[in-house]
Formats: sequence, C-alpha cells, structure tokens
Amino acid sequence: MMTRLVTDRLMMRRCQSSDFEAMLELVSDLDVVRNTATWPHPADPDLTRTRCVPFDPELGMVGVVCKAGVVIGSMGLAAKPDEAPQLGYMFAAKHWGQGYATEMGCALIDHCWARYDWPLIRADVFADNPASARVLEKLGFEELAATTGHSVARDATAPLRNFRLLRPQG
Repeated sequence: MMTRLVTDRLMMRRCQSSDFEAMLELVSDLDVVRNTATWPHPADPDLTRTRCVPFDPELGMVGVVCKAGVVIGSMGLAAKPDEAPQLGYMFAAKHWGQGYATEMGCALIDHCWARYDWPLIRADVFADNPASARVLEKLGFEELAATTGHSVARDATAPLRNFRLLRPQG
C-alpha cells in the first residue's frame, strides 16, 4: 500500500510516472527551481521523468503534495548513506504564502519520526529565500552556521542558511 499523508487541506504521496506533466510544469518555473539545489532551468524533461517514480520507502518519504487532487508541489525527507536526513520542498509560486509547506512539513516530519530512528533532520535554504527559512523556523528547526551551496538552476554557488531539527525526547 502506498503511504499517504493527509492534513486538513493537503495530501502527500510518493511520486508516480503519471505525475510527469504536473512536475514538469512545476520545475519549469525559474522562481521555483532557483531555490533548489538540483533542478535545472530550463527544465529537463528526461531528468523530471527519472524523478517521477516511487521513492524507496527505506530511505524516506519523497513525493508530490496535492490539493483537491491537483499537484501543487513536491516535498521530501530522505537520508543518503552516511548523511543526516534532509528536508526539501518546492511549491508552485501561486501557492506560496498559504502555509502549505508548514502544514505538510509538520505531517511529514511526524511520519518520519514515527517510521525512522533518525536522531536529527537537516535542511538548508538559500539566504535570499527568507520565506523558506521562516517555514523551517515554524517547524521548530534551529539555525546553524551559514555555508554556501550550488544551485543548478542559478548555475552558481550562493550563501546557504543551514538548519537542524533534533528528534523530540520522550
């Protein structure tokens, strides 16, 4: 059975090949992908297609976020070997500022604390994206020392704000 996270307004599920068109539209917006590390601009249909497959549940939960059955964004929380799990998200620009990232982020983090034995979760945002940093603060993340990171869409390295969320005790 496919995991579905449901909140008052949203539903998240693992990506499927049928999400290709919606994901390609999402990642075709430079305002969206410039805030990500790995999505290029202009959008690469072949790369997008490779990412529209169910994510390995042993590594975390990554998928699409839907409102009323329509894909409005993507969110994920996953661990790579020998790295702390990382939270990432992107939403279509017309859905910014409505609390969707915070709402689904809370559900996703709760799901992952229950499912995985991770001691902490990491996240980072480009310094020129204060709205995304505010989402992390609302989710309880604490800010760490700043670094830099590469954005494929920007074709540049830029300042990063780094965050972590420790597993709740008790």
